[in-house]
Amino acid sequence: MPAPGPPPPVGRDRELDVLRRALSDTADGTGGCVVLTGPAGIGKSRLLQAAVGVAARIPLSVASRRAFELDRAVGLLTLGSTLRACVPPTDAFAWLADESGHSFGTVERLGATLESVAAHRPLLVVIDDAHWMDEFSAAAVRQLIPALASSPVRWLFARRPEPAGTPGRRLLDWLVQDGAVELALGRLADEAVGELCAQVLGAAVDDTVLALARGLDGIPLQITQLMSSLRVTDQLVVADGVASVVGTDLPSSFVAMIRQVLDQFPDETRRLVRAAAVFDRPVGVDELGRLLDRRPADLIGLVEQAIAAGVLTEEGRDLTFVHDQVRRAVYHTLSPSIAAALHREAAGIARADGRGPMEIARHLVAGGAGGREDTVDLLRTAARDVADVAPNTAADLVRHALETLGDRDPDRDPLVAEAVGYLAAAGRLTEAQQLGRTVLRAGLDRGTEALLLLGLAEACKHAGRNQTAVDYADQGLEHVSGTDPLAARLYAIRAHALVYAGPLAEADRSGERADTIGRATGNPGASVFGRTARSLVALTTGDLVAAHRHAAAAVEDADAAGGEALQRHPRIWLAGALTALDRFAEAGRVLERGRAESERLGTGWSAPLWHYYTAGMLVAGGRLDEALAEADAGVAVAEQLGSHQLAVPLLATLTRLAVDRDDLPAAEDYLGRMHRLLRTGITAAPEDVDWAEGVLVDATAGPAAAMPVLAPLYDALPDRPMLVAHDPGTAATLVRIAVAADDTDRARIVVATARALARRHPGQHALAGAAAHADGLLRRDAPTLLAAADQFRRTPRRLALAAALEDAAALTGDPPTARDRRREALTLAVACGAHRARRRLEQLLGVASESVLGQLSPAERRVALLVADGLTNHQVAQQLHLSRHTVDSHLRKIFAKWEIQSRVALAMMVATGNHGKT
Repeated sequence: MPAPGPPPPVGRDRELDVLRRALSDTADGTGGCVVLTGPAGIGKSRLLQAAVGVAARIPLSVASRRAFELDRAVGLLTLGSTLRACVPPTDAFAWLADESGHSFGTVERLGATLESVAAHRPLLVVIDDAHWMDEFSAAAVRQLIPALASSPVRWLFARRPEPAGTPGRRLLDWLVQDGAVELALGRLADEAVGELCAQVLGAAVDDTVLALARGLDGIPLQITQLMSSLRVTDQLVVADGVASVVGTDLPSSFVAMIRQVLDQFPDETRRLVRAAAVFDRPVGVDELGRLLDRRPADLIGLVEQAIAAGVLTEEGRDLTFVHDQVRRAVYHTLSPSIAAALHREAAGIARADGRGPMEIARHLVAGGAGGREDTVDLLRTAARDVADVAPNTAADLVRHALETLGDRDPDRDPLVAEAVGYLAAAGRLTEAQQLGRTVLRAGLDRGTEALLLLGLAEACKHAGRNQTAVDYADQGLEHVSGTDPLAARLYAIRAHALVYAGPLAEADRSGERADTIGRATGNPGASVFGRTARSLVALTTGDLVAAHRHAAAAVEDADAAGGEALQRHPRIWLAGALTALDRFAEAGRVLERGRAESERLGTGWSAPLWHYYTAGMLVAGGRLDEALAEADAGVAVAEQLGSHQLAVPLLATLTRLAVDRDDLPAAEDYLGRMHRLLRTGITAAPEDVDWAEGVLVDATAGPAAAMPVLAPLYDALPDRPMLVAHDPGTAATLVRIAVAADDTDRARIVVATARALARRHPGQHALAGAAAHADGLLRRDAPTLLAAADQFRRTPRRLALAAALEDAAALTGDPPTARDRRREALTLAVACGAHRARRRLEQLLGVASESVLGQLSPAERRVALLVADGLTNHQVAQQLHLSRHTVDSHLRKIFAKWEIQSRVALAMMVATGNHGKT
């Protein structure tokens, strides 16, 4: 009697209701994400199949696939293959088959494609066993889900609790923490167990069947397989529509169940199924033919038998097991010698078919074939192939290679250095340090040890552990001469880390050494990185001219050299120097070119920095709503990349912006997130961290409470005037807080610092304005404050001008004149989105607030109008010359303000002019 097809989910009514509602919402224009969690065999795949069936009837487009462990060796394999299998078929994703390099430009294009596809027909994306998702797919999904939140794209994932630590597992944990709906599947209740048995057998069941089935802890896969095993071994009978157990040789385990099913097959069918078990991926009939030395046509009947018995199933043109647990159980019926022989043959087939080195190496290891050198070479090749887009996977592959070599192999040390680099790039800093220290204690040749120490220094620098990075760089420098190219790289890392962890003069000397040695040894990447460190030091010490000179020279050298030098992205620091010099238009062009360059080169690590420096430029120009969106997008990208150290200054920026916009609860949230990251050991510039906290404490608890937080900043200003040099408007704020806290000595430090900066940069009107503003506040002198306003009026810094006008009005004896100055300050505050200043000035003037398209800022209004016209986020970004991340951020805020969840609702709001709740 042939086995029926897979039964529909039993005992999962609640979960099915949740999925039906989610899919209905998607049909109505709302996106979102659902994660099914449960152990193997608990019924996740059946629920996914049921959801696909519901989606097809709505109808939604459906892209569905199961992930496999081998996916991890190929960037974007999981997501790309899923989308290319979309039903109804579409050519929209065909380009993914030819995509190479998998840069973050790929994700941008993919987001635009998904938006376009979903605009024509809502889309359901389903990935089973998503814990095996490849690393680049996981990174892409993490970026795409929030980016497409306003589009009708529903993501549905299934995962097991194990294994931990895979990129897919980390992604799914993050999604759940970020608000995705999680459905945790438990064991079936006794009533559902009986219902499932009846569905599998097509008959009612008596207590003999139920007694057996209830001993399987309510796991649907095992219950289903038990029923199949009893049926094919004729150990149950059906009489009068009721099934009863009659056999005595009952299976004692899941493997025993599968063995009983296999024993009922003819020898050739059993041999085919067992051969298929050595492939932990879908396998073609032609591959099985080669493995068994049979023509594919000869296998057709055997395949049909295995499918009819519910052991194998078709997946496209390939075959796969109905569940990976079934494959594993079949594999365990193989003797070690037969399994090894099959793996050796499978390795040859994989080589001939051009399969990835990871798959070949795994067969070689399991088959005991090919020799250690061949296996290690394959694993290293596989690691290098995926390192740029999947450093976690690369690190795991090299660690497997190390296990293959053993502890005493002479080739082990260089491989350890390679593994440390991959672990560092993946953010697995503790593992990198432990592995590196183990090898260092054992002793290495000087060159290999220096290379290893460089990897550890870079790892610590990228993780925000700046002092540790300096320590490793110093140790590495003890092993190399001053003419070694490695020395240039060590000095460059040391220079950047010392900006945050050591004397600035020493940081500058290290940057100079990196530049000099890099030029002498033909290492332009290290030279450029050293020059950017010197630019950062100059900006920190308040020498804006030198900051610009070093950064401009680094850009010139990088453009000439290309390659690694260009990948250091010196335009990041050039934009910072130009912003400090009030050359905003030039800074904007530099940032735009740098971002485009980053996309072209695929250097996704730099994305949060572009957002940070762009946000800084926008803040300086008084474009607070745009700066908020830029910084918010930067944090999202940093979290997606796992670059938590880069999220810290962005969260500090968001804290200050939230205070300026009078959103103190949001400011508290941003500050809390920043502190949680700092507690992990990350270090950052006090001009970011302490200033953000001080501004918020001043707003919530007053100047006296803020002074203990800000005191180190005041005291460091003479030697480290970066705060005022980069944002001259802060000088007046610092004086205002100090005076209100009765700390005139520190107020005088600020005035002296601002004056010194102005003298050092004649012709810089913003710094002259800062000096006058600080001095006028301290002495309560209206003419000096008016002089400050005149200086700021000659700059693009509108908020600094508004503050000077407000302070001058407070000391103006003539009420009409004071009112005029406050009116001008209010106009500027409104234009800038500075709601805290706006509300304060409105209260002083006794005027009502004017709304701009309801609750929306000007930038948000522009986005809303274009989205209402039917443009996708990608099209809006192109039209407004913004990054897609910035548009995404604006749209999330619009949705929150108007309390809506779809683009359809947004269009209705714009069309009707109703800006209340819907």
